Amino acid sequence: MRRSKTQSQTPLVKITCYGSVSEIGGNKVLLEDGDLRLLFDFGKSFGRYNKYFDGVFTIERNVRGLLDVFLLGLVPPLRGLVREDLVPAFDPTRLQKTAPTSKLSNYRLSPLDIDAFWNHWQADAAHYFPDLRRDDPERPTVDAILISHAHQDHIGDLGYVDLTIPCVSTRLTAFISKVLVDIGGRSGAPLANRVALSRQGMLAPDRGSAAYIGRPWLFVDDVPPSHTNADTDVLGDAGLFWASSPSTKGLQLARFDKLPVGGKLAGRSIRHWPVDHSIPGSVGYAVETLAGWVAYTGDLRMHGKQGDLTRAFAQALAELKPVALLCEGTRLTEPNRTTEAQVHDKCLRQVQDAVGRLVLADFAPRNIERLLAFADIADQTHRTLLIQPRDAYLLRAIHLAAPAAIPDVMQYPYVALFPDPKATEGKKWERVTRTRYKNKIVSLPQIQHHLADYILAFSLSDLADLNDLQFLTGNKLGGLYIFSNSPAYDEEQQVDLQHLWYWTKHLGMELVGLQNHHGELRPEPGYHASGHAGADDLVEFVRTVNPRQLIPIHTEVPDKWRELLVGTNIEVTQPMYAQPISIDG
Repeated sequence: MRRSKTQSQTPLVKITCYGSVSEIGGNKVLLEDGDLRLLFDFGKSFGRYNKYFDGVFTIERNVRGLLDVFLLGLVPPLRGLVREDLVPAFDPTRLQKTAPTSKLSNYRLSPLDIDAFWNHWQADAAHYFPDLRRDDPERPTVDAILISHAHQDHIGDLGYVDLTIPCVSTRLTAFISKVLVDIGGRSGAPLANRVALSRQGMLAPDRGSAAYIGRPWLFVDDVPPSHTNADTDVLGDAGLFWASSPSTKGLQLARFDKLPVGGKLAGRSIRHWPVDHSIPGSVGYAVETLAGWVAYTGDLRMHGKQGDLTRAFAQALAELKPVALLCEGTRLTEPNRTTEAQVHDKCLRQVQDAVGRLVLADFAPRNIERLLAFADIADQTHRTLLIQPRDAYLLRAIHLAAPAAIPDVMQYPYVALFPDPKATEGKKWERVTRTRYKNKIVSLPQIQHHLADYILAFSLSDLADLNDLQFLTGNKLGGLYIFSNSPAYDEEQQVDLQHLWYWTKHLGMELVGLQNHHGELRPEPGYHASGHAGADDLVEFVRTVNPRQLIPIHTEVPDKWRELLVGTNIEVTQPMYAQPISIDG
């Protein structure tokens, strides 16, 4: 397998991977074409992140801004790409005092101290982490970030990226990204918290008049309508939702527009195609460079209900004759297995057999296809699907994003709202959701007296809420727990599954979809369909596209591609972290 090229002369077109190298997720792929710079995604590497942080005892220090993520290799120290306001201060006596505009923002670092911070990273590694600042201050250092979809391993680190750099995506992806910020409250893809230095030199949220700053956004499909007052009814229409702040502190909304006609950006053609994945709005991209077309798959599969979209994507790329294809390979060692249709049918049979019992359905957040499957199962079995407020907020947002493709699920008579006791009325999204759907909230006593009439869409984080029902019923809650989720990919997730196992025993529930193999919990086949193509479909996809060069990403076994592509003329180039790959015309 050929490694990254090194040349004495800087190539006109080059690709540098700052993530997704011999790992699943964390996609951060820089494409440079002359003076054009584009990023494919900017996701969080959960594998690397979980080595250092557990979210409970060891947590990331937001007060130190960029320091922890740089030192631990989680975000590349590329000056001009990441936010300058997140540079930490180490000596409060050197802070400069300015005219205050809020409680915190009257302190700042000197230009010398900011330069010293960046020089630390570039002193010995300028080749890997170059200064991306441009001579033209009006042009962003990266012309755009092309977002494939709204899973966190593809968008989770965008909160660190300079807010002048625009993102490109479908409206569905943009709206789901905003839901994540609205609910989570932290910086994300479309919005970021304002931060400022305290007198002690610590970074903290700036409680100024506009607590959030928007990012410029280019939509590949429809642009939300503009509104001047977005807080009248956040879930009223697409424009109101997009322009609303996650809090009562306001939002400094950035410009948003449609990707120019013909997909031109900085003189280059950018094309996109919808693909089948486990989250709506997913796309793959192709960029016409000086060397030829460079394509990027994002994440995809062929065994969902929209598998034909992925096949059409492959055929369209084949017509372009790409010089390079960046292709995911999450399940490169696994055969094709369960389809979404098979999951629906198997779960339906389980619910049909659970006569007289409560049913719980556990599936991944934002897996809308699975949620719609259980809504259909509820309808067919004359039950009501109870979802959490966060799911109702998401469902309304994606309906606003794509009303022709995504139904307004909360209008279904067999879908209602669970009265989540963990709710916080102080959170804006909670308040607007409960207000809009106040007549759809089902009380705990109603559930208690009619357990067999409901399917609860729950996950591990919600299971403690079942203690309320167990107390009200006066005995073991009982019922059926359907685990329709992905396997554990690390020790922490295996521990989570152990917790789930003990909860079902405590509640007296029958657990299906998860099996105990000598202490290791594994999903039972048939209850979950992966969001990623298996090896057979991946090989079919790449052979159909027939790129000159394949760059394997989003896989732990990039070497496997060489074996799978024997007999083709496709050159496999394994990426190395932060090392450019030159693309020849």
